[in-house]
Amino acid sequence: MTDVIEQLESIEGVVARKDELLSLHTTFGVGGPCDLMLWVSSRTALKQVLQLSKSHSIPVTLLGKGSNVLVRDGGIDGVVIRLADDFAAIEIRDNHIRAGGGASLAEVVSKATSSGIGGLDFLAGIPGTVGGAVITNAGSGDTWLSHRALEVSLLTDDLREVELEEGDVGFGYRTSGIGEGLVVLEVVLAGSFSSVEEARQGVEEHLSRRRTTQPAGESTAGCVFKNPPGNVAGRMIDEIGMKGFNIGGARISTVHANWIVNTGGGTAGEILNLIGEIRQRVREHYGTDLDLEIRVLGRN
Repeated sequence: MTDVIEQLESIEGVVARKDELLSLHTTFGVGGPCDLMLWVSSRTALKQVLQLSKSHSIPVTLLGKGSNVLVRDGGIDGVVIRLADDFAAIEIRDNHIRAGGGASLAEVVSKATSSGIGGLDFLAGIPGTVGGAVITNAGSGDTWLSHRALEVSLLTDDLREVELEEGDVGFGYRTSGIGEGLVVLEVVLAGSFSSVEEARQGVEEHLSRRRTTQPAGESTAGCVFKNPPGNVAGRMIDEIGMKGFNIGGARISTVHANWIVNTGGGTAGEILNLIGEIRQRVREHYGTDLDLEIRVLGRN
């Protein structure tokens, strides 16, 4: 694989690091090393990386801001790609925001707000990228990214660029029809015309609610489980008395029971064991199987 790594490192628009610890790039603060991490700055470079990796059967994983994921302690085989530079571009036109797949949601909200565009406050406080938000149909409460998406541009597994309208993406609750091998290049979001002051007020109110209902400033990955039909995962976990329950450095938040916190020195294995314990107790008490909202990646 050494020759292939050298070829990947030599692609213009690519910055590479070998054996990069993924705990440095996940909001849980856990995860072993990947064979090679690449910061890719252009569509041309991305296509070259994907083509070369595919031709040598090297697995590829895209990683955004590392939220909403749990990387196992063994790390990830092959290449981990971070979208940078060109992919972080954000363009405002009227009340529409065109944002690259590597753009941070925080920057999207900030630029929209300072331009007097409202309606995106539900994304405030989500520490992810646009690409990850599209794939998971991120949102808050009853408002999801799909409610604001007009178009999504994708790179297919055969390296074609395609544009889909919102209705063709296959959005659902915390999911989309964007499967493995597809890369979100950019998305067009529709906001609402507003004054800068009104837009900022909406964001501040939303962030204030988040601060009182979610663990702030701690190492977490967001909600761990999807809400089952007709119920709320956090409420179910709270009702069986598991708030504050821990396994090693992994603890169920005392603020919101659907969040797991790495209290310091925790491992992915401990988080996975805690997830298993939660699932078992909820199944025994409610007869309900909780589905994960976070993605689990990597090798044991």
